[in-house]
Amino acid sequence: MSILEKPLSQAGAFFADAGGSRRRRWLHSILFLAAMSGILAASAFLYNTQERILSRSAQYERSERLQRDLLVVTSSLKDVETGARGYTLTGDETYLEPYEIGKEEVARELDNLAGLVGLAGGDAAQRRNIEEVIRLARTRVDLADRLVALTRATGPGIDPGTFSTLEQGRVAMDRVRRAVDRAVGHEQSRNQGLNGELQRQVWLRNVTAAIAMVLGLPTMLLLFLTRNREIARRTRTELELKELTGDLENRVATSTAGLKRSAGILDLVLRNIPDTVFLIDARNNHRNVIWSHIVGQDLDADFVKIADNVTTANLPPEVIASLRAEDEHILATRQAATTIFEDIQSPEGPRTVEFRRIPVQDHEGNWRYLLSIARDITDQRTLEHQVRHGQRLEAIGQLTGGIAHDFNNLLAVIMGNCDLMRERLDDDSELAGLANEVIGAAEHGAELTRSLLAFARKQYLRPTSLDLNGRLPEIVPLLQRTLGADIGIRVSRGDGLWPARVDPGQVDDALINLAINSRDAMPDGGHLVIETANVTLGEDYAAEHLEVKPGDYVLLSVSDSGSGMPPDVAARAFEPFFTTKGVGRGTGLGLSQIYGWVKQSGGHIKIYSEVGHGTTIKLYLPCATEDAEEVDQVAPVFEIGPTGNESILVVEDNSGLRRVVLQQLQDLGYSTLEAEDAKTALQMIQSGIDCHLIFADVVMPGGMTGYELARILSETHPDLKILLTSGYTELAARIGNGDFDKYRVLSKPYRKTDLANAVRTLLDG
Repeated sequence: MSILEKPLSQAGAFFADAGGSRRRRWLHSILFLAAMSGILAASAFLYNTQERILSRSAQYERSERLQRDLLVVTSSLKDVETGARGYTLTGDETYLEPYEIGKEEVARELDNLAGLVGLAGGDAAQRRNIEEVIRLARTRVDLADRLVALTRATGPGIDPGTFSTLEQGRVAMDRVRRAVDRAVGHEQSRNQGLNGELQRQVWLRNVTAAIAMVLGLPTMLLLFLTRNREIARRTRTELELKELTGDLENRVATSTAGLKRSAGILDLVLRNIPDTVFLIDARNNHRNVIWSHIVGQDLDADFVKIADNVTTANLPPEVIASLRAEDEHILATRQAATTIFEDIQSPEGPRTVEFRRIPVQDHEGNWRYLLSIARDITDQRTLEHQVRHGQRLEAIGQLTGGIAHDFNNLLAVIMGNCDLMRERLDDDSELAGLANEVIGAAEHGAELTRSLLAFARKQYLRPTSLDLNGRLPEIVPLLQRTLGADIGIRVSRGDGLWPARVDPGQVDDALINLAINSRDAMPDGGHLVIETANVTLGEDYAAEHLEVKPGDYVLLSVSDSGSGMPPDVAARAFEPFFTTKGVGRGTGLGLSQIYGWVKQSGGHIKIYSEVGHGTTIKLYLPCATEDAEEVDQVAPVFEIGPTGNESILVVEDNSGLRRVVLQQLQDLGYSTLEAEDAKTALQMIQSGIDCHLIFADVVMPGGMTGYELARILSETHPDLKILLTSGYTELAARIGNGDFDKYRVLSKPYRKTDLANAVRTLLDG
């Protein structure tokens, strides 16, 4: 009615300004009211007619949708029938793919049909047709399932059982087609009636408009004859009214089209974004407003997809009750809230879902709705756990590496002093025996620090191109002796195995450590399986394991049939000193040493274990770019060379260790000089002292490392021999130093004989 306010005001002005007698004013009023009543009646009739046209159009569209869904059911059932028959006749599994896809499509479309039964309205016959299609389609799918099950049980081919099932399926399919044809024909018949009704309504609208115009013209002419000015004003008003009416219709059509486009876009967005967005009406039984609009029927918040194959219906009742209580609190406080639920069960396993809820006002300003956003954060939580676990192991590695470095310095002092003491004692004295025990204990401590440095990825590796298949026959006999007769070993070597870029000695140590762990997990005997294979870890795997670089790897896998590990134990298996064995049965360094070696080599390690079903540990080792080399199993043995009389400069910040080294070198006949840091040593060399060899620690305070000192002296005094030493092993000192390989490194702790051999080798070289 607001659109008519302007012409009504203009008409009112016309009669207010009219002159003449009261009778003429009354006559003019009667004429005006009669004309306006006719126009209003025609407008109301046109409006009602337009509403009926829109209603019939909507019914027609819903009918077309129902027909389309019925035909899709027939097509999908045909795929199910074809796939099941093909599988029965041939036994070919590829026929099951269209069979499975067809089943899914049939189930989906039947659900749609079940939701669209209401589209039949008051047409009881059509409702029965649709219900019959649903029932017969499900019967046809059940027969196809039975046929596939018979084929799996008896094999492909036709026998009396499968023939009977095939015949029943054919009959059921014919019934489905007839039922669909009846339903579609019924809808088409209804559509013909709707189409005729639409045409009649359009014709009636046009005729009414024409009649309204015809009846309005005499009145307009009469008013024009009565007073030209008023008629002209009325004519302009009528024209403006027509323009406004046409503009209104255009705006309604444009708005309707825009709303349809917006609804389509909203539907597309909501169905394809990874998050689930739904608007809950907290005052109307938690009605899901958005999705109720999309599917065309009322849904509550318990039927919203929140993750793959998971809806809010999967939530426990207490969780749903908690959510609804929180909904009331959110509306009362008008504050958004986020809640995370873990261990939501799904076919793929437990999922973690984050709920974000935001209060929304209705059109009257009342806080009534909740905009809810559900996000599956399971993968995010998994990645966060991997990052934290990697950071934990990295932190432990840094700590153990630093401790091992300092401990090696202490062991070097102990072993050096014990060597000096032992040389000054008779072999049969009690003190000589005590010195030997101290040396043995120190050497055992050195072995422990080497294991710690292996976990910290700071051990010295000698990687080479290694054929693991060729290596296994050499190590398996040793493993069999280690495991005993109750445990059998089976080796599966992959064909065409790529060479791995690894340290052969570390491969042997890893296999021995893994075999010992497996032996302890199989006290009553069992089986150990060693496998090799070529594998490629792709981008998807790397995305789930952040420390993995995509590419080709050589797999070395060790599996046992032992007791297995629970998840909490497997999660800590790589930590140094973590062990579930009894006191005296293990140090807890075996797996941590393997972990550090694999990571330092550029590989990847993974544990698969289940209590009662054994454990598998997979080592993904980097591929070599060159062919495998022959590896000499026998390490070179140095004989203690002759003592010398050359001059050696010892650069060591640890005063206790420096005194020991000076004494050892002096006992070997060398003349010695000393410096407590690299800068002092550089100044001494630059001053022109007589020196044949520098023995320097790598890690020293004062702003200059032993490596930097060696690099400078290599340029300024190329004839000067340089021997470095470190509490880390050789590779730790090499990190970040591309030309470090030119220098010999003696790892702490070392024996006097190791020092004598290293010094003599360099001086004679």
